[in-house]
Amino acid sequence: MKGSPVHRVRVGALLVLAATFGCRETPRSAQAASPPLGPDEVRIDTASGKLAYITVQTPTIRRERVIAALPAQVVMNEDRTVRVLTPVAGRIASLDAAMGDAVSAGAPLAHIISSDMAQAASDFTKARAAAAQTAAALARAEDLYQHHVAALRDVEQARSDDQQARAELARARSRLTALGVDGVSGDAGVSSQYVLRAPIGGIVVDRTANPGAEVRPDVPTPLFTVTSLDVVWLTASVYQRDLAAIHRGVKLRFTTDAVPGREFDATVTYVSGALDPQTRTATVRAEVPNADHRLRPQETGTARVLAPETSPVLVVPTKALVTHGTNTVVYLELVPGRYVRRTVTVGDDDGSTAVILSGIGPNDRVVVAGSLFLEGESERAS
Repeated sequence: MKGSPVHRVRVGALLVLAATFGCRETPRSAQAASPPLGPDEVRIDTASGKLAYITVQTPTIRRERVIAALPAQVVMNEDRTVRVLTPVAGRIASLDAAMGDAVSAGAPLAHIISSDMAQAASDFTKARAAAAQTAAALARAEDLYQHHVAALRDVEQARSDDQQARAELARARSRLTALGVDGVSGDAGVSSQYVLRAPIGGIVVDRTANPGAEVRPDVPTPLFTVTSLDVVWLTASVYQRDLAAIHRGVKLRFTTDAVPGREFDATVTYVSGALDPQTRTATVRAEVPNADHRLRPQETGTARVLAPETSPVLVVPTKALVTHGTNTVVYLELVPGRYVRRTVTVGDDDGSTAVILSGIGPNDRVVVAGSLFLEGESERAS
């Protein structure tokens, strides 16, 4: 019968067995969702906040290698630098530019009260008036000669006077042009003020001029130094053992503490033909594009000499490497929070980056920050 005690016992037993198998199935599902760790794996709880200490990236493919590291200094590009002297004697009335100012070509730097300027302007005004007078005299002489009133000798004399007057006017105009003045207005009179202007656009990096100071053209000290920082020079001293790798066109990579975390590419444009007898080094000069003016003259740093690799190589930051027993290892990210230790073979290591000869591929996600933390977690887990 359906309601018999035997039947109820059988149904109860089936329910107990179903519950038992159901309880055993739950751990299997959990185990499938979280497989056991391998001997070289580390797992970090994604909710613990520890992932903030870990940074991953794929290896860099490098096609150039560093063959020498040279101490180097940034200097002004002399091809883009002008030291401004005064072409007239006088006294500085006012200054229009200060140290560190950016000026454009033709911008005023200083105003100078000068008798030389007054004399040049006066000579031009008188020469222009004399040329106008002789031109009018020549026209009259030629008209009179046409009407048989004046002799040919008078016409020739008028022509000679006109040529001399025009030559004197050209000389006076050339003097003003040399001073940077286009001309003098007849109504303006004679000006004794000379405007010293910037020959090129750039930055005022030095100034010796002061208001009220007397200046002369025969003094070699420049009043202003203006340089363009768009392209600067890099100078380095090279020992003779490295000279075989240095020639025009060689690429350098410059780093400096003044601009941390950034590299500047440079190209060698000059190698001295003789060694310094004291240091036994040759001077090397390279040009560095500096459009954002981050590099400034006199900054020092390291210039690494680059040569093409025979074949592309994988490079990772040196801080990604960890010593594990007798092996060098890196940690790879399988998924966020799960990492595996991988033994690698290291080639060149310049202290910043290391060449990986084997052990990882170009698409592997390498832990570049936090590898020591993962090594510690691995030791604790074991």
